Amino acid sequence: MANHSQPDSDIDHPSPHRDKVSLGALWFGIWGAPVAWTALELISYVLSMGVCGADAPAPDSPHAKAVWGAMLVTCILTSLLVLAATAVAINNWRRTRHEHKGSAHHLLEVGEGRARFLAMFGLLTSAGFIVAFIFVAASLLLLPLCR
Repeated sequence: MANHSQPDSDIDHPSPHRDKVSLGALWFGIWGAPVAWTALELISYVLSMGVCGADAPAPDSPHAKAVWGAMLVTCILTSLLVLAATAVAINNWRRTRHEHKGSAHHLLEVGEGRARFLAMFGLLTSAGFIVAFIFVAASLLLLPLCR
């Protein structure tokens, strides 16, 4: 038989701000940017293989220019998805950043502030993929399609 020294109403939940942010918003903030990056890489690979393969037309052909345009549109659309995921992650962080008091070290030991942790993780993930998308856009604009 367990003897509890405190009634259940006095026990704090480890994630008291869980009702301020939906689980879907937390997951979109975390996975939106990596999924967009994966889509960009897969679509770009398939498109460029049709132009840059061994039996492909010349890189300056109309087909190659159409493929470059399709890759640019893909880059823009997936960049918009990354920006949307980043905006959701920022909103999640703003809603949950004051979830618990104390230093980060203390909160890691105790395991409190789960919604805040997931919001920060989504923010860092999305920010990292924004940098990656900047490099992809620069390479698309500055480098030839087939090297």
